[in-house]
Amino acid sequence: MPKTQDANVMHKKDREETHRKIRQAIIRIEKGRPKVVKEDRKMSVASVAEEAGVSRALIHKLYPDLLSRIRGNVNKDIQAQRDEKNQALKKEREKNRELREKIVQLTCQNNTLSSINATLVNENEELKAIAESKNVAVFKTKKD
Repeated sequence: MPKTQDANVMHKKDREETHRKIRQAIIRIEKGRPKVVKEDRKMSVASVAEEAGVSRALIHKLYPDLLSRIRGNVNKDIQAQRDEKNQALKKEREKNRELREKIVQLTCQNNTLSSINATLVNENEELKAIAESKNVAVFKTKKD
């Protein structure tokens, strides 16, 4: 076998080995069990490259299939975050709606009580005026 063919065979084996290392790094990060990077680190080209022991440029240049897988997982993470935030937003909107209804109820109740209070104040003033007039005699009860 000529030297160039040997070099090509070795080069192909190296590329296959690197492909396998990158693929395994992606799997470990997906499962939350990386060996090199922190467990809470998100999926990215940088984290995969670091986990696999290769450069980011190598992934970008030679392994577009793995790059699209990495980006697909990143998009899934972003979509999951967005969905989670949308759910939280829906819950907060529901709470807001319930609180607005409660405000309307309490406002009605407050208006009713204010009206009753005003009526009682007027009635009390009338009774005070009657009690203070000279035409009224106050009877003492047995307790006095």
